[in-house]
Amino acid sequence: MSVRAGVFTGDGKWSVRELTAPDPPPGGAVLRVEAVGLCGSDLAQLHGGVGVPGEKFPVVPGHETVGRIQAITSEAAAAWSLNEGDRVCVDEILRCGECAACRSGDPECLAMQVYGYTLGVDDGAGLWGGYGECMALLPRTNLHRVPDDIPAEELTMFEPLANAVHWVTRAGVQLGDTVVVQGPGHQGLACLVAARAAGAAQVIVTGTAADASRFAAARALGADAVIDVEAEDPVSRVGELTGGRMADVVMDIAAVATATVALAVQLVRNRGTILLAGLKHFQPVEGLISDLIVFRQLTLVGGAGYTPASMRVAVDLIVRDAFNRHALVGDTVTLDTLDEGLALLARSVAERDSVHVSLVHP
Repeated sequence: MSVRAGVFTGDGKWSVRELTAPDPPPGGAVLRVEAVGLCGSDLAQLHGGVGVPGEKFPVVPGHETVGRIQAITSEAAAAWSLNEGDRVCVDEILRCGECAACRSGDPECLAMQVYGYTLGVDDGAGLWGGYGECMALLPRTNLHRVPDDIPAEELTMFEPLANAVHWVTRAGVQLGDTVVVQGPGHQGLACLVAARAAGAAQVIVTGTAADASRFAAARALGADAVIDVEAEDPVSRVGELTGGRMADVVMDIAAVATATVALAVQLVRNRGTILLAGLKHFQPVEGLISDLIVFRQLTLVGGAGYTPASMRVAVDLIVRDAFNRHALVGDTVTLDTLDEGLALLARSVAERDSVHVSLVHP
């Protein structure tokens, strides 16, 4: 028996291939994938990699994966308390459990594997990512049980939301804070949700004229204001919205654009916090005056990935219907229309934009 999967070769090309349906690995299981969220990092991976240590090509990508247990070993069933047919979200980080970090409880495993990145088509089952109709699951995988009645495309936001929950924690968002989120992509919108869940009293989202549909999603998710930085002065507008106090926390989630870093320094209050998470692809930041960080006693922190704890919180927020999940759905595609999905992800479809894209396996 064979199953279909999207495969990246690392040179800007991809194809749909027929691969042999996997058996459960020893102590593991097989997942029938329902849907996987497409991430901006998928585009970098398509063109050669995102810097994940040990990433391989050719590979079945996809790391925001939701599905049902199709087959499971007795060992895995006991370890995970799961049975065939159970529905789960898959934590893509496979920690070794043996390195010094794992032994100390540090989530930053020194020998981790990553589903959709470090296990290639030529490794064992070959189906190690959500772009495949099936996916093999190894022992020590963290799986999160979810209900049957939530559409799969709504569940795929669990991983971006787990990132956002971690970043909001890193930034120290407190009850009553004003938070500015720069960049209203699906990751920035997830930060809006996480900031609200942490008790932020005011959340302001900034973007550009191209972000009209994303601004609409931000409003649906409870943003107090959206600012088109091309149409109005964001510093003046944030000052007006905060009575001149400015933001307690600014979260720069904007991808590629570097101007947001210097702007964040202007948007945050004295002794406030700036979290940087939007990747700039190692471009230098022009116009950043570091003395302002010193004299205004700003705290600057980086946000990368999530923790097991933040993923548990994120899944709980989704399951509890704690926010407007539908506002984050965006578009869905299949393997037959994956080219459209990747184009939407790259924002290269004329007069169309999407807050999020999920690949659904019917």
